[in-house]
This record gives sequence, C-alpha cells and structure tokens, in this order.
Amino acid sequence: MAAYMLIMLVQDSKNVLWIYPIKIAIVAALLWIFHNRYEELKPSFSFLDIAVGLVAIAFWILLDPYYPQFKPDIFKPTGEHLFIAVRVTGAVLIVPLMEELFWRGFLIRWLVEEDFKKVPVGLYTLPSFAITVALFGMEHSQWLAGVVCGALYNWLYYRRKSLFACVIAHATSNAALAAWVLWRGDWKFW
Repeated sequence: MAAYMLIMLVQDSKNVLWIYPIKIAIVAALLWIFHNRYEELKPSFSFLDIAVGLVAIAFWILLDPYYPQFKPDIFKPTGEHLFIAVRVTGAVLIVPLMEELFWRGFLIRWLVEEDFKKVPVGLYTLPSFAITVALFGMEHSQWLAGVVCGALYNWLYYRRKSLFACVIAHATSNAALAAWVLWRGDWKFW
C-alpha cells in the first residue's frame, strides 16, 4: 500500500500511461514477494461477497452527482487499448488484494492491538470500524462513495470473518466499475 500511495504522488493525467503500469507491476511484485506472509488470506467463496461488491459499486455510481468531491485529474485513454487492459487488470486483480490486505488485513486489526496478528480476523470494535471507513473514504476522490464501500466491506469482513471475502467483493466492485467506465465512457471514476 505504501509503494502504491508513494507512486500516486507523482501520477497525473499527463504521465499515467507509463506510471500506472509501473505502479501496478511494483505492487504485484511486492505482493508476490511477501505472499507467504498472508496467513489470514484463506480462499473462500460466497455469493454474498459478489452481492456486496455489486451493491457497493451501485452506491458509488448512484451517489456521484449528489455531493461535493475531491476534484480528480481526469484522464481519457481514448484508443489506448493496452493501457485499458493494464488498468482493468490492476483494478480487478492487484488493487483489491493490496487494499484489503492493508485496510482489513492490517489496519482494522492494528487499531485493536498493535500486535495485529493476535487479533482474530473479523473481530469487531466500533473505533476500528469507524476509523477504517473514514480513511478508506478519504483515500478516494469520490469520498462519500468510498465511505459507503468501506462500511460495506467492513460489514462483510465482520459477517464472514474472511479477508478473502473482502478481496472478492472489492474485485467485483472494481470489475463492475471498469465495465461502467468502458460502457459509458465515464472516465472520472478512473
């Protein structure tokens, strides 16, 4: 997550064509290098994971016109098919894994106990819920939608006691949003 956020500091609409693929490659490499450390990432599946992901992205799209937002630097990759493929791949495979490992695998538990590995996956506390939801929202230019999605992903985390469920929900949301962006040309969501 730190590598992703650091690279975001230099990414803008003028350099995104080459910075975004580098950012995704670096994050993917780091995820692979440390993949043996993710003990809490146990594969599981429920249709609830997909339903939460679809509900989350429906809120993301439907809420968009109704609140002030951080102004995104909008990039329109017209005709950049390779970039779009990398963007979709990053959004669906890399970002959900990276963000869920950080938000719900680490931070939500670290806010309960500094030695976060001692905190069982899915343990609920109001402060850890509220802080991760607020920070998840602030990470996104569509901050209110980010808050709603963060709350839904947290709810799923507590309900299923599964970090993998959150990865599936987040990947579903990002895949649905990618489909929306490509279908409607609504690039502000990217």
